[in-house]
Amino acid sequence: MTTEDKSSKPFELSGKYWTIGCVIVTAAATFLRFRQLTLKPMHHDEGVNGFFLTTLFREGVYKYDPANYHGPDLYYFSLAFTKIFGLNTFNVRASVAIFGVLTVILTLYLWRYIGRIGALTAAMLLALSPGMVYVSRYFIHEILFVFFSLAIVACVLFFIEKRRAGPVSVAAMSLLLLVCFLPTVLHVSNLVEGKNIMLFWALRISLFAIEAILVFYIMRLLLSWNSGQPVYLILASASAALLFATKETAFITLGTMIIAIFCIWVWRKIYRVPDDVNSDEFIELTWSNFRSRIGTSTDAYLMIAAVSFIFVYVLLVFFSSFFTYPKGVPAFFEAYAVWTKTGSKDHTQNGWIAYLKWGYQLELPLFLLSAVGTLIAFAKGKQRFAMFASLWALGLFLAYTIIPYKTPWLALSFLLPMCIAGGYAVNEIAVRRGTHFKLIAAALAVLSFGFLGYKTYELNFVRYDDDSMAYVYAHTKRGFHDLIKQIEHFAAKSGKGENVSVRVISPEYWAMPWYTRDYKNVVYTGAFEDINSAEMIVASEKQKGELNERYGAHYKYQGMYPLRPGVDLILLVKKDLADPGAKDLYVLDDPDFIP
Repeated sequence: MTTEDKSSKPFELSGKYWTIGCVIVTAAATFLRFRQLTLKPMHHDEGVNGFFLTTLFREGVYKYDPANYHGPDLYYFSLAFTKIFGLNTFNVRASVAIFGVLTVILTLYLWRYIGRIGALTAAMLLALSPGMVYVSRYFIHEILFVFFSLAIVACVLFFIEKRRAGPVSVAAMSLLLLVCFLPTVLHVSNLVEGKNIMLFWALRISLFAIEAILVFYIMRLLLSWNSGQPVYLILASASAALLFATKETAFITLGTMIIAIFCIWVWRKIYRVPDDVNSDEFIELTWSNFRSRIGTSTDAYLMIAAVSFIFVYVLLVFFSSFFTYPKGVPAFFEAYAVWTKTGSKDHTQNGWIAYLKWGYQLELPLFLLSAVGTLIAFAKGKQRFAMFASLWALGLFLAYTIIPYKTPWLALSFLLPMCIAGGYAVNEIAVRRGTHFKLIAAALAVLSFGFLGYKTYELNFVRYDDDSMAYVYAHTKRGFHDLIKQIEHFAAKSGKGENVSVRVISPEYWAMPWYTRDYKNVVYTGAFEDINSAEMIVASEKQKGELNERYGAHYKYQGMYPLRPGVDLILLVKKDLADPGAKDLYVLDDPDFIP
């Protein structure tokens, strides 16, 4: 065979190179999400989430509030993580970062629908996306939301594909069942907590053993039911419930998916594309195939019952705080009345083209490759999943563009399917006959990876608190770490350590409560108060006009530290504790004073 003949063959990625590619992509995603995870200070929102987690960690109490905060699952996932590894900044962020890595890994399982080159490319785009990396290193809800969105899609695909339940799905289902039984274990054992410690632990261990046995037999029953295929639909239902337990915008994501499916059905009807021919997919993703997997008669009723039960039960478990706060369940529905108001009033200053501006700055290859993937998918008209991913991305982009409420991390919802559509584009170009197509695909991938890799490095490790960068949204400045170090310094110098007294009179202080969570005598008043016994006072730069009059007799000015754009904090230290270089407070009255 001549060189020309070889070059005209469609490119196929062998198993060995596929495995190496998967390892490289996963390693890149893990490295970028876990390296120097505590580098940037906690954001205001992270501090609030950290406060809820700390209360749950120490007191076992969490009450869902629909007025200002998102769903409860973030706190319970992080609770499990921190109970094992400890409550600190690295661990709470790691409990989120791991979902960022899992999202990349799950994308690799889409190779049957977008090709091996497509899956590797899509996964690497996700691994290197500046926004995906930046928000994966945040203790907020968004990455969990992205993961569960993809989990719903993947599980439904695997169910239609008639895939046998594998080790990963079995482990996920077993964990889900353990969570289902967990409330009973906790409640029964808590009846004797504090009365008899031996009885408490004996009862808890016994109940956990019974739970494990129940899970084992239920899993054996599920795996014998149609070779375990229903497990995937049950996991899809659980993922949908967890999507709602993460953020109220779940209905936008699910609605967009449904609209995308309907549009594809209409498009194929208009162009009269048969359901059973002209497909390059492993299996046709049609309603008839989905319906046939559900089965008939008894199987269908059992499937519907199992899926419905899991969806409702998971929602009840999380929103009721594991059946300790019943008011959380109706609060779940109240959240949508609140959301309709905040969605049209808050964070509206960014304008309707905000996502285009942010995307152009940091995610340009994703927008371009996604557009190419969309054109190829509809030009070929064969691969339903590629068409679905394209419309999913476009639908979410339009939905979030129309809604006045705009924050950078909301973009992650449509960046996910954009990466999938972009991976499909590279795959379709690479597998075409001819060396020049392979070179074009390679060039597109390399240029995209290079652009995203550089922007990710710049955003996450250099300019992570620079407000001119997309995703850096009213973020805590790196100089805030110096304030915390000073508090630690004077706490040690006073000899009181964690018992040192600190009064925070600044009305703006988040995420400071997270960093002072171990100090027993830190009080956040947010307003002036008459006090001279505290070792330290933290005030706002905006309050400096009254500081000398109120505290000048007992305190010295130690320094001014940035919190976030437009907000600076002043540290006052008692005169007998202050360092030699500390200044008297009257310097703050000087209009020419430069800290």
